Amino acid sequence: MSQVENYIVNGTTLDNDKYSLMTVTKNHGNLKGTNVIPAFDHGTKWRRKYMGEYVEGWVVYVYNNLTTTGLPPDTAEKQRAALNANFEEVMTILQTNHAASGYDAPLQVVRKMKSNSSSPSDIYRVNYGEMVGPVPIIREEGSDCYIFEANIAYFDPRWYESNSSGVKTASTLTASGNPGGTALMTRMTITLTDDETSNPFIQNTTTGSKITWSGGNPSGNIVIDTYNYTATIGGTSVVGNIDRTGSTTTSWFELQPGVTNTLTSNVPFSISYTKAFL
Repeated sequence: MSQVENYIVNGTTLDNDKYSLMTVTKNHGNLKGTNVIPAFDHGTKWRRKYMGEYVEGWVVYVYNNLTTTGLPPDTAEKQRAALNANFEEVMTILQTNHAASGYDAPLQVVRKMKSNSSSPSDIYRVNYGEMVGPVPIIREEGSDCYIFEANIAYFDPRWYESNSSGVKTASTLTASGNPGGTALMTRMTITLTDDETSNPFIQNTTTGSKITWSGGNPSGNIVIDTYNYTATIGGTSVVGNIDRTGSTTTSWFELQPGVTNTLTSNVPFSISYTKAFL
């Protein structure tokens, strides 16, 4: 059926006897951010850009096959009924407008891909989005299928390493190293695990990111969530003591993919994240 690699939306595969995803058009959109024009210098100064919203265009075919047999019913009337039921089923999935627990948007999209050309195996990556814009639908005279186009917008343009059900795969750095992936990582949990060192900090000299606790000796482990912009000790918010002086980035912390990131700190630390891909 499907001519593209398998997509699973909210737990339902879009490659079955009732409907299938035939083509996918990818569009990464515009980069966010602009260069700076200094008042007393020639030209402009370059500033890092961030990926904007990522949109895919899907062409979906809906058939008149039954779930039980994978074949059309035995009469034209039943075939029309099966086609309409299958169309309503897939549209109900794609028009979901309520984000389930753990989702970043209404649609959880898991992409099943092949990896390792010498010994191919399945890998999975997850993203979250919603269907946007009009949905043109084609039903040709005498045809046994519907054809429609749907645009799926992903607000975070990065795809994340996951298992087959879309649960993100946890990765950890406790020393300098390559974080993996292909996209800049800005979502992570950083734990500084010493309560005796004054003003503990962590710095990534590869990206220029630096976070310092400016409250003297902390009374326990400092847990910093760079996605939700929080910092806690024992569950109590201490974000007012987080100092990013010296950081060259607009994000709280960054991990650069594909290279060794040089991490320095005056206390033991752990960075928990999920590998991100373009």
